[in-house]
Amino acid sequence: MGHEGYYYLGSFTRVHGVKGNLILKPDVDDPARYRKTTRIFVDKDGALTEYASQTVSIGPGQLIIHLKGIEDRDVAAEFMRAEVYLPLSELPPSKGKHIYFHEAIGMMVIDEHVGELGKIETIYDLPEQPVAAVLHQEKEVLFPFIQAFIKEIDREKGIIYTNLPEGLIDVYLQ
Repeated sequence: MGHEGYYYLGSFTRVHGVKGNLILKPDVDDPARYRKTTRIFVDKDGALTEYASQTVSIGPGQLIIHLKGIEDRDVAAEFMRAEVYLPLSELPPSKGKHIYFHEAIGMMVIDEHVGELGKIETIYDLPEQPVAAVLHQEKEVLFPFIQAFIKEIDREKGIIYTNLPEGLIDVYLQ
């Protein structure tokens, strides 16, 4: 579930130890940058609830978080599978060819071979790679949304310039 003004950080997968620590499986590029996080927002029944994080440590592919007021294993277990969010305002600004998915939605895509493709309507975050969807000639066209195909991003004009493999778009138009 998405929450306006927030981005998905990850979800709690298990309890760690007996003092209420929680293991968070992050869904971010650089988990280490969240070591100093002092608050998180947990999705409880579709609404976000703010919690202060007393300590955050980094484990292999995980964050170990101790939330203020959660002092035993049983209380911490109530957070299992809960999704965790942070405010979009806390994201570092994107630069160069790196762009956050939420930023790309609504941006115009202009391809080197095809020209104007349309505005990005959604991005599917698939296990293999993210895939962007645009409406081109009244058909949904999908393409890998990876840096290898992004030539340039003009954030001021809201344009993403691409160099997609020749013939990729034609597959959708036939």
